[in-house]
Parts: sequence; C-alpha cells; structure tokens
Amino acid sequence: MLLSYEGAGHGVYNASPCTRDTIDRYLTSLVVPARGASCPAVEPSPASTAE
Repeated sequence: MLLSYEGAGHGVYNASPCTRDTIDRYLTSLVVPARGASCPAVEPSPASTAE
C-alpha cells in the first residue's frame, strides 16, 4: 500500500495529522489506507525550519 504525501520531504510521519493518523491506524489496527490515498501538503512550522 502507498500513502502519498503531497508536500516536500522524506520521512513524513510527523508532516501532518493526516500522515500520522493514517500510519498510526495501520500500525495499531492493521487498517490499510484506501487505494490512491493521499494527504495534502502542510506548511512546516517555524520550529522545524529553524537552523
């Protein structure tokens, strides 16, 4: 199964509530996302972009 994240980056577990909830649902209940599932891009928070 594939869950597409419409934003930039790798390792998108914490990219948005959509990605986190979908991954958690699979890991805890083995519920796979629907075919063609995707999560919209979310602007990164200032804390995650600070150097």
